Amino acid sequence: MNASVELKDMTFSYRDEFHRKGIAENIIKLLDADVDFCPMVIDGGWGTGKTEFCHKLINLIKEQDEARRVSAQPAPDTPPAEAGQGGGTQSGDTPQPERAVIYLDAFASETVDDPLLCILAAIRAEFPEEETRKKISQRAASVAKVVSKVIFKAAAGHLLKQDGEGIAVEVANAASESADDLINQTVDKLLDQYADAQENIEALQKVLTIAAATRPIIFFIDELDRCRPDFALSILELVKHVFEVPGIKFVFVANMEQLKAVIRKRYGQDVDADVYLEKFVNLSIVLPPLDNHTQQNAAYMLFEKKLQHTGLFEGESIFRDLSLHLIEKYNIRLRGVEKIIKNINIYNAISNTNQFSKDNIFIDNFIFLLSIFIFTLDKDLANKIIFEKIDNKLFEFIGETQYRLLNDIAFLTTNIIYYGHDFSLDMLELTVEDRKNMQTLFNSLSYNRLSFCDFVKNYTKHCIRTMNMLSING
Repeated sequence: MNASVELKDMTFSYRDEFHRKGIAENIIKLLDADVDFCPMVIDGGWGTGKTEFCHKLINLIKEQDEARRVSAQPAPDTPPAEAGQGGGTQSGDTPQPERAVIYLDAFASETVDDPLLCILAAIRAEFPEEETRKKISQRAASVAKVVSKVIFKAAAGHLLKQDGEGIAVEVANAASESADDLINQTVDKLLDQYADAQENIEALQKVLTIAAATRPIIFFIDELDRCRPDFALSILELVKHVFEVPGIKFVFVANMEQLKAVIRKRYGQDVDADVYLEKFVNLSIVLPPLDNHTQQNAAYMLFEKKLQHTGLFEGESIFRDLSLHLIEKYNIRLRGVEKIIKNINIYNAISNTNQFSKDNIFIDNFIFLLSIFIFTLDKDLANKIIFEKIDNKLFEFIGETQYRLLNDIAFLTTNIIYYGHDFSLDMLELTVEDRKNMQTLFNSLSYNRLSFCDFVKNYTKHCIRTMNMLSING
């Protein structure tokens, strides 16, 4: 059984239900090519798994670097003269250096409110050499003082007015309102700031060039489309005007349509967002959209993997049938599965129990899982159960399934939840044969438990009330 791993440690060997490893391998080839295709964008709609793909891609790069490092090492008994001639490199070839692969969640970083320092801090963390770290820190402080005031303003003016006269525009504005001496002061101040910025940027670029010569840098910036417009566009402009350095390649991970909306929100609806982005992005790689069937299968695979430790999905499993049916019926995606799993963990934490386990009675597990699905997917029905105002919506929630036994169990339990202690098989319109089968099923589920019908109704209510935190003990 594969243990659950954190997102940052996710690899294609852990899971690749969308068959994207080939896409990742091709992206790495582009990153390694002599032609520089960066900055590039990994584009995809929300919910297509861009962030997970990004982490898998990063770890694949690291795996390749580790394989190169191991293959370049001489065998223990290799004579010194032969060292370096094998291990996957041709004689005379220089082994490729290990790459510094950096990940930045732009949305999580925008609270710092300084994208320059966010990027430089991430780069510095990859270079433990004291001298390199010191130089990056010194240059970062110098650039940060002036770059936000000059470079971004000039860049925006150039992009929107299609000329390079951002400073001239500001001077013209000053001239319309000020005397000659104030004009001269404005010109001098702007030129001094611009000169300082250029000088400090060039010094910073030299430091970064030296660092990247020892370890090429591949910098992934994720969640760019979720940032507020000024922060997102500042990152784009920084990468273009400050970090265009040999040995550093940037890869943005974003929904391009949403990023275009950010641009229009920042600069106005009349701005051609495609033209704007062309100035910052050399290549866009679109993750293929997923059809519903693929997404539902992937969602169920994740659901079963997360709950594999319960032992309830081995062999023929009603819990597998119920989960797969509801995932398909409600078109639950990966994030929806994560929410259901989180709610199961929340329940166990609140009640200090280990619900949903093969050590529990079958009907307890079934009612618990059904209650979690109801609570997660239909708050209106959940409230009706809590306040005992249940209607036909309960029967509609599960509906008809393709699994005969699941249909029978769902039919019986939902009727018991609906009627409670008043339930009787006589209430159901059944043939003699069906009534006999339903009685057998009822007996097998009840385990001769006294007041079984009350238990089923009250336990359903208890599970949902616990999740609502209205009652933990009752």
